[in-house]
Amino acid sequence: MDQKLRVRTAWWVLLTLACTHFCLAYFQNCQPFLNLNEYMRGHSRVPYQHRVLMAWVLRDGLRLPHLASLSGYLPAALSDPRVSILFVTSWISLFGSILLTWRSLNYLTGDEQYSRWASLVVLYMAYFQFPLVFGLNFLLPYDMPSLFFFCGCIYCVILRRMTLFYLFFIVGTFNRETICMATLFLVIWRWQERSQRRLALVLIAHALGQVAIWIVIRRYLHHLFAGNLPDTAGASFYYKLSYNLHAIVKPQQWPVLASVFGFTLPLVLTWRRWMKNAAMERGIYLLAAWFGVMMLVGVVIEIRVFSELISYMALALGLIFYHRFPALQTASTDRSS
Repeated sequence: MDQKLRVRTAWWVLLTLACTHFCLAYFQNCQPFLNLNEYMRGHSRVPYQHRVLMAWVLRDGLRLPHLASLSGYLPAALSDPRVSILFVTSWISLFGSILLTWRSLNYLTGDEQYSRWASLVVLYMAYFQFPLVFGLNFLLPYDMPSLFFFCGCIYCVILRRMTLFYLFFIVGTFNRETICMATLFLVIWRWQERSQRRLALVLIAHALGQVAIWIVIRRYLHHLFAGNLPDTAGASFYYKLSYNLHAIVKPQQWPVLASVFGFTLPLVLTWRRWMKNAAMERGIYLLAAWFGVMMLVGVVIEIRVFSELISYMALALGLIFYHRFPALQTASTDRSS
């Protein structure tokens, strides 16, 4: 076996074991926030039930033969067949997110070996968003798939694979409504095309089409679960600015907020010019927009609400390291030669 093949084999083995370790830690430390039986049957409170994709996966997954008997051989935390299904989908989501990041970074750098290893930063960041919960020891069925769908959308935007983009976007909308921010990334990425009339019209058509698709799916889900009770009374669930402003000024929350993306946000903001890619640099606006939206409708101290942004942050950090430290390029070239 030559050196190049050994390195690739080592990477695949490491990736498989690392994803398994992550999911074991995730499911040992966290418990499902929702009643999975109610969620599968469509009876959970909204907006949770609107994120229905994994309810369908759970319902159909339970029909697999021998699933219950196989789950009995797993650790206690995974012995429930429904949790076993969530474990598998989380593993596939993380594994797929890393692969998509690898291919995106390879396209941006042209350095296959570097991109392969740098893509593992997705795993590093995900540890801080999910298993390291700081007391918020719960998981939601759609969290890990959300990361996968957003990585898929970013991959498709960068490589201009728009047909595949719509597959990720449509399925992702049934998983969680935040996939709509992928449209913003598309606009940011192609912003320089606004000066060319034909390309600008194509971009506008894509953006309006995605908005229309998102609205239709969301309206369908609201109609489908119109009889479900809301999570909290009134509009307070959807407007949390006051709560978040009070939360973020508390010193005990600062280490939690600083840990988002594995403490790498200050580095990316400071060294963003080292991305050497104007579209990626403009991607910083996606972070700002996401934070603004989450201040209104999310709970920002639950840093899992920023998990989809790992798809962008991993690429940003990978590009910064690649251009900031030329030795990484040299070492990668030597390994692949």
